[in-house]
Order: sequence, then structure tokens, then C-alpha cells
Amino acid sequence: MIGKTLYLPGFSHLLSGSRPQAQKLVKQTGNLDGLAALVGRFIPAEIFTPEPGGRPRVFTPWITFVAFHGQVLSRGSACRETVRRVQAWATASRHSVPDENTSAYCQARSRMSVDTLRVAHEELGSWFEKHKGQPWCGRAVKVIDGTGLSMPDTPENRKKWPYSAGQKPRCGFPVARLVGLFCLATGRLVRFAISTCRTDAEIPLALQLIGWIHAGEVVLTDRGFCEWGFMALLQRKGVDVVMRLHSSRSAKEARSEWGKPPRWLNGWTKGLWDELPEKLAVRLVRFRIAIPGFRTQNVVLVTTLLDEAAYPDEAIAELYRRRWAVELFFRDIKTTLGINVLHCCSPDLVEKEIWMQVFGYNLVRALMLEAAWTYQVPLERLSFKGTVDTLRQWTPLFAPAIFAFKRARKELLRVIAADQLPDRPNSHEPHARKRRPKAYSLLTRPRRQLNAAVS
Repeated sequence: MIGKTLYLPGFSHLLSGSRPQAQKLVKQTGNLDGLAALVGRFIPAEIFTPEPGGRPRVFTPWITFVAFHGQVLSRGSACRETVRRVQAWATASRHSVPDENTSAYCQARSRMSVDTLRVAHEELGSWFEKHKGQPWCGRAVKVIDGTGLSMPDTPENRKKWPYSAGQKPRCGFPVARLVGLFCLATGRLVRFAISTCRTDAEIPLALQLIGWIHAGEVVLTDRGFCEWGFMALLQRKGVDVVMRLHSSRSAKEARSEWGKPPRWLNGWTKGLWDELPEKLAVRLVRFRIAIPGFRTQNVVLVTTLLDEAAYPDEAIAELYRRRWAVELFFRDIKTTLGINVLHCCSPDLVEKEIWMQVFGYNLVRALMLEAAWTYQVPLERLSFKGTVDTLRQWTPLFAPAIFAFKRARKELLRVIAADQLPDRPNSHEPHARKRRPKAYSLLTRPRRQLNAAVS
């Protein structure tokens, strides 16, 4: 006799198979509920309330957001896998099961507005404002840096984000430039600006982030942002800078005043340029790197922190040494989460995908910060990749019907805090690959022309 005990609502032995298979299915169906409960700790679900008067949908804005977020946390996850996850959740919770086709889910993602995703980003940012990291010399430090993004080669994407210079038609991918503003203490991506890789340099994009830099903070950047106007605008706002001295600047005097250039540069308006002061007082800090494996031996920094007693040379040099953390932040969001190669085929969805990637990155950073503070471990020792892996596996436990939320959250933070990276200061690995690439030639003509030539 075949038993019909329900291990999962709506399923019997006839459909679920053996008990281990049924238990595995329970975990899979809990993914959506568990992820929604976890995300709901940081942002209210009410911001995704459907518009009044709309017809009932399986993919509501909140379900779409949670499903999209789960797709972001699983790099390489296709829309089909996400739809299957929603189908399993809907079956287990006795909701209307969506069709197997991914069209409904893709349309639901298209209906999500960028403004709503921006509100979710700001809600999560307000949580970080209540849980700030350790300041440097009593001041918050924000880091600015830029990177490049690639996306599918579609006519819509090419129109908004063209190829890089010199790329042959239909033989490359549209490329965008992104400049991000990070919090050095927590790793949070505060804000970003994006544009094409051809027309806009990094300075004009950085100017769009000025509104999220507050008086009393310190901005840490590399030499690419060492421009008089950018430094003067930050100084006018009460923000100090620490950056590498540009190679075109003289490094002879330890203290100097940089005069205002006679003409405003790219990205500036005449009115804003006229409001900047005529002189900018700066201080140069020199230090030497004698660690094997590092290319640079002599480094010259420029800063507007003129008080040597409050900000000695050693402290400024150590702060600039920490600037390398922004490269690790970009590695986490580009390599681990996969923002370096986007998957959406239209500019509107590409922008939404970027916002979702940023939200997923900040959510992982929030869990890392919470674990570091709860168990008194250094935040920089926690593994971002390990936290993402732990979050994916522990998500089913956050479903209300499966496990106690507080107990699961406490244990999740303990596991994250226990997964610490080894302390290897000044570690260096050669920039070389061991695995050889496949012996395929590069695409120099569109595939249609190559196929016609072969046939």
C-alpha cells in the first residue's frame, strides 16, 4: 500500500518520491519564502506594493524583486531556473503556479521601475547609516574608483553603449564605464554613475556622486582623479582628499598652493567653475614601498589635510595603502556576483540588472558587518564569496514554516564570522594564468559573414 502522508503541502508519495527527495524539495521550495524574510529585515515589502486597479498577477512586484535578487546571488542562473523556483514555491504554498515559459517573469522585470529599485537601495543604505564602521582619525572615509562593464551585443545596447574605440562592428560587445563611491569601513557601495566608455571620463561621472559625500568626510582615490577642479569642489564642500599625485604635477615642495586653471575642464559648467576658489592649499606626503612583488617603489601623495599633528605622514600613507580595498570591492561585485558581464538585452533592463547587483552586493556586506560586530571579528577578514555561498545554502531555513527565524539568523551570523580569511599582509601573486586558453582565433568579422564564407 502506498502511503499518502504529505511531506509537502500539495504533494504525496506519488509525486514526491522517497522521504529524502521530499525533504530536498521542501528546502528548494523554501528558498523564495526564506529569501523574502531575510530581505524583509532590511527593506519594507510595502515599497513594492502593486499599483491599484491592476489585475492579479503571480509575479507581483515583491515576488519579482525577491526572485530577481535570488538570480543575482547565483551567478549564471538563467531566467528559466528562477521561474522553476517560483513554481516550486507557489506549489508548496498553494498559490497559483505560473506557466513554464519565462515570458511572464521577464515582463514582470520590465515592469519594475528603476525608481523603485533606487528606493530599495536607499532603504538598505539607511540601515548602514545606523551601523557605521570604524572611522579613520575620527572621520569617515569614502573611496572612489571606476571600472568597465560588458553586456550582450544587441542593437539597443549598442545604441546607448557603443563599442570601445577601434572595435570592429559586430565583433565585440557594448562597454559601459561605471564609477562607484564606496564606504571604506563597511565596503558598502553608496552610489554609482554609469555612462559610455567613449564620451565621458571618470571625473565627470565622479562629479555626479558629490551629493553623497558629506562635509567632514575624507575622499580616497587614485591618481586618475587628481584634478584641480575636483579637489577644489570637495574642499569647498568641507571634504578633504587623499590621492596619488598625478604624474603631470610637480613634486618638489612639501607645501604649495595650486592656482586655478584659466579654463574649465571637461564636465564643468562656467557658473560652477567661477564659484571655485582661486587657490588650493595642498600638502605632499612621500613614502617608499620596499616589499618584494610591488611595482611602485616611491609614492607621492597629495592631500588637503594640512595639520601634520592630527594627520601624520604615517597615518596618511597607511590610509592610502587601504585604498587597495576598493579593488577587492569591485572584484566581489564583478567576479563573484558577475556584474562584469551583464545578461540583459535592452538598456532599460541592463540598468535594472545593475541596481539589483548593487543591492545584492550591499545585502551581503550588511550580513558581513552584522556578523563582525556580533562576534567581534575583523570585518576585512571575512570572506565575501564565503558569505554568498553560506547565504544561498541557509536561505531555506528562513522560511517561517521550516525554522525559527531568530535562531537561524544567529547561527547564520556565527557561520559567517567563523569563515575568516588567513591574515597574509603584503601577499603577492603573479598576474599569470596556469590554464592555457583554447586554440580558437579571435572574431574579426561578423559571424554571418564567416558562415557565408564557410558554406
